[in-house]
Amino acid sequence: MTSSVLVVTGERNWSLRALHLAAAMARTAGVGVVMARFVRVAHMEYLGAGAREALFSYEEYDDICDYARTAEAYGVPFSAEMFEYNDYSGGLVSAAEHYDAAVVFAPAPSAIVEPLANLRLWWLRRTLGRPLYVLGRGDGPMAWTETAAAAPNAAARPNISAHQP
Repeated sequence: MTSSVLVVTGERNWSLRALHLAAAMARTAGVGVVMARFVRVAHMEYLGAGAREALFSYEEYDDICDYARTAEAYGVPFSAEMFEYNDYSGGLVSAAEHYDAAVVFAPAPSAIVEPLANLRLWWLRRTLGRPLYVLGRGDGPMAWTETAAAAPNAAARPNISAHQP
């Protein structure tokens, strides 16, 4: 299996921003983009059982169509998948291994208090063994901005530049 760039869906604007960056990376590396929607299961024994087979809602389906058009504009292969997990961090590590991801874009793990969230993110980055971008503080100097399309049917292209804090 060839490697890919994994994007875990989050809030729509976050997902689009991550997809633009992931598609640009995938085009440069000559790999595809896998967009995964994480589905939480209550018990570990339910993983893979399909007991609560979740389908995409109409809104999610429209979003995925937008994501597919965006990836197509970059000229990279695109697939949308559902991935069941019980623990977010462990599920993210498993998904990265399953899809042979060279790079992962995913929302940061959450917690009740910020120091615990930072500890979970540190542990996840350490365990993942590949670059993880949460598009938050500490991700490096990359910044993405959408440029205006020159033609009405032209897709927007990202402008990746060094961001000075």
